[in-house]
Amino acid sequence: MQPEMGLIPLAKEEKITHASTLTKLYWLIKHIPQAHKLTFAVAGTSFAVIMIGRVIKQRISPRHPWIHFLPDRFLVVVLSAVLTFIFRWDQQGLEILGKVETTNGVPFKFEIPVQIAHLNHAKEAFSTAFLISVLGFFESVVAAKALGTTLDVSISSNRELIALGTANVLGGCFGALPAFGGYGRSKVNKATGGRTPLSSVILSICTIICVLFILPYFYYLPRCVLCAMISVVGISLLEEAPHDVVFFAKIRAYSDLATMGLVFLTTLVWSISTGIAVGVGISLITVIKHSTLARIQILGRDPISANWKPIDDSPSLEQTPNILVIKIRESLTFANAGDLSRRLWRIDRYGDSRTHPSLPRLKQGVHGVVFDVAGVASIDGSGAKVVRDMVEKYVNRGVGVWFARVPGGETGVVRERFERAGIVELCGGPDRIVESVEEAVRREDASEAAETVGV
Repeated sequence: MQPEMGLIPLAKEEKITHASTLTKLYWLIKHIPQAHKLTFAVAGTSFAVIMIGRVIKQRISPRHPWIHFLPDRFLVVVLSAVLTFIFRWDQQGLEILGKVETTNGVPFKFEIPVQIAHLNHAKEAFSTAFLISVLGFFESVVAAKALGTTLDVSISSNRELIALGTANVLGGCFGALPAFGGYGRSKVNKATGGRTPLSSVILSICTIICVLFILPYFYYLPRCVLCAMISVVGISLLEEAPHDVVFFAKIRAYSDLATMGLVFLTTLVWSISTGIAVGVGISLITVIKHSTLARIQILGRDPISANWKPIDDSPSLEQTPNILVIKIRESLTFANAGDLSRRLWRIDRYGDSRTHPSLPRLKQGVHGVVFDVAGVASIDGSGAKVVRDMVEKYVNRGVGVWFARVPGGETGVVRERFERAGIVELCGGPDRIVESVEEAVRREDASEAAETVGV
């Protein structure tokens, strides 16, 4: 808004150009009387024409698709430059683009940017480069996913980012600005009929031609018109926000709404970099939290089908007396193995992993534990160590330990890791690894009955 109101010189003088959004907004409201009237009028008219054109295109395009090819923004640029030249608005305080030229006079000069003389700027440039990279990453992924869904095509975010990284490395050798997959530009490309990467190639060629031959003719282009176009793009990015907020509220995803609101307020009060840092930090904490949780379920027998199912799904399932049947639904790694041991301790003591550990013991000890490990596709060293310690505690208490449905059978990776860690030998040998949960429960009952008769 500062360039569109002609307040950039005053903002630089008061050092407000890099302040927070909230501070800038307060400053703008305070200095409205000092705004340059001609600059504000040109910017406001350009913004209004472009927005009205967008609305008209959206309403007419279903009946007349050719309306998308109407270059309304190009017409605004050309018309504003012509009017500035005719009426000499530049002499009335309207800031124009002026002559654009390079320092060495060569438009595209190849130069390796990584040089020893430039290394002293690396420290101060790192934070800005990181911010640009994160913003570009988010915008590129959002554009790829959103437009990939609307076009019914599969878009790989990894390939997109590799392509963007390669382009930026080569562009840096010619002094180019960082480029990413912009959501607004991608929507324009889609709206004008672009469907393949060839549209981007043609766009790049046209851009080079404009820079070499047409750019001098935009000498009188008002800078506020360019800023108005950026404002239109920003509004187009916010158009889908209300829909997303309504969707998350409808499904009661209040944690996502809280994260969205916190990032928005942080960006508004502090800065974009702080908002991104908060968003990335919350996302990392959420990912770590979910990755460290062990997905386990207590199983019970269905009296009708005799299948073993999670007892949380149906209260009618029968639990075997004195035998605990646990299903581990995912691979065991250093991240979730510790949580597995903690939750099993609570289940053994209270019958539920969600019970607070400060309560007195509510459940008598079991004489047998069956682990359904069909979902354990792999197990690392830390996971094997936790499982071994857990089995050792059960064995020392006289509790029989069984493993059912080990993936891969006797030659599988999980079975091999169990044998190398001494888990198979510790729980009683290969006979303790069986094909089904039903077999493990039956053999544990038989073993307990034999011990009772022997006593």
